[in-house]
Amino acid sequence: MAKKFEFRLEQVLGLRKQVEEVRVRELSQAKGKLLEIEKNLKEHAESESRFLGTYGEFEKTGQFNSDQVMAYCEYQDWLLRQEKEFRRQEREWAEEVERRRQKAVKASREKKLLENLREKKKSVYAKEVSAEEQRFLDEISSIAFVRRDRAQSAVNAALELNSGR
Repeated sequence: MAKKFEFRLEQVLGLRKQVEEVRVRELSQAKGKLLEIEKNLKEHAESESRFLGTYGEFEKTGQFNSDQVMAYCEYQDWLLRQEKEFRRQEREWAEEVERRRQKAVKASREKKLLENLREKKKSVYAKEVSAEEQRFLDEISSIAFVRRDRAQSAVNAALELNSGR
């Protein structure tokens, strides 16, 4: 009886599967962070648009004083700094997403390499088992043929002895 198929690198394959899962999870987290930053950037643009609309109304009516103009300028500067910070974070996290994507792809390739190797080894093993089974069946057939031939020879010899009497 043939022994069970055993892949010597099964533990390494298991480790590579775990590494791939971790890398995919890290990529997912980075994408989540990037989406959060993009959402914040969109909300910021909306609040800036509302602010500019409100200020435009003040400008049309001419109902603002120098303190309000200073406050407007300071708030507009703060909005600009905040937008720059969001854009910087967006660039950083886009780069981080790309780095993590490359790591996930690499981990996936390494796992796939071992899976392909395992499949090849399994295929070779199956062919060996099949060849072994075929040799066994051939041997059984050969033995049966010899036994049948001997039995027939014995029957023929017995018939000759009986007919010669």
